[in-house]
Amino acid sequence: MRTKLSALLSTDYVVGHLLPAVLIIAVSVVAGRFAGKFVRRLVARIPQADASIEALAGNAVSWIVYLIGGVSALAAFGVNTGGIMAALGGVAISIGLGLRDTLSNVAAGISLLALRPLAAGEFVTFGSDARSSGTVVRVGLFETELRTVEGVFLSVPNRVLLQEPIANYGRNPERLIRLVFSISYSDSIETGLRTLLALGSSDPRRIPDKPAEVFVEGLGESSVDLALRVWVRTADYWPARRALVAAGKSALEAAGLTIPFPQRDVHVSSLPPRQAAAPVS
Repeated sequence: MRTKLSALLSTDYVVGHLLPAVLIIAVSVVAGRFAGKFVRRLVARIPQADASIEALAGNAVSWIVYLIGGVSALAAFGVNTGGIMAALGGVAISIGLGLRDTLSNVAAGISLLALRPLAAGEFVTFGSDARSSGTVVRVGLFETELRTVEGVFLSVPNRVLLQEPIANYGRNPERLIRLVFSISYSDSIETGLRTLLALGSSDPRRIPDKPAEVFVEGLGESSVDLALRVWVRTADYWPARRALVAAGKSALEAAGLTIPFPQRDVHVSSLPPRQAAAPVS
């Protein structure tokens, strides 16, 4: 026992193993803290970066540095670190497989923050489900919070958002209103187009340098469909759309035009009476 203790306290062991190991641990602690703070400041410069992303990135970098320092310190003591690295690799793989969905949400959250297809306060839709829409409240580490039109809280995993096409209705400053009005086949198309053009051109919310457009959208089963297109600011989209729908009906009726309802013409042809069957003898 005394022999082993004397060997551990010998000058050669202290200088060759103990001091390098202590120095490596001290340097790794200082370097880990510095690296974590540096990464936090770097992530904080990303626009709309979440505070949880900053903490996660900083802590992850710090612990990686600590782990490297610890393994290096063991190697300085003369410990064979090959088995330790293999064990750590196996643990990392197991953790990665167990948390693959969680880690994919984290990676997707970082991508959403970096690419910025959506931001807080913008109205977005995604996927084919009509319920998959709402105003963005917060882009978090694992999920994105939305508030639907009905005021319902909607939590969406980040990986789902990253995999689906996202339609952002609040990103661009201008939006196009597209409306279709139907008139009867017996009405004048020119009168209908002229009425709708005057309506769209006179709307105060129309962007001045973008004139209103009208044209024949198509010929329906019981009506002629006329289209009206007006560019407005995004903030005015819904008020202007609702007002144009109501005003369009009133303007067409005031011009003497008819907004028809779906109808069908049924033609009944009389068939000749069947001849009586010949009696069987």
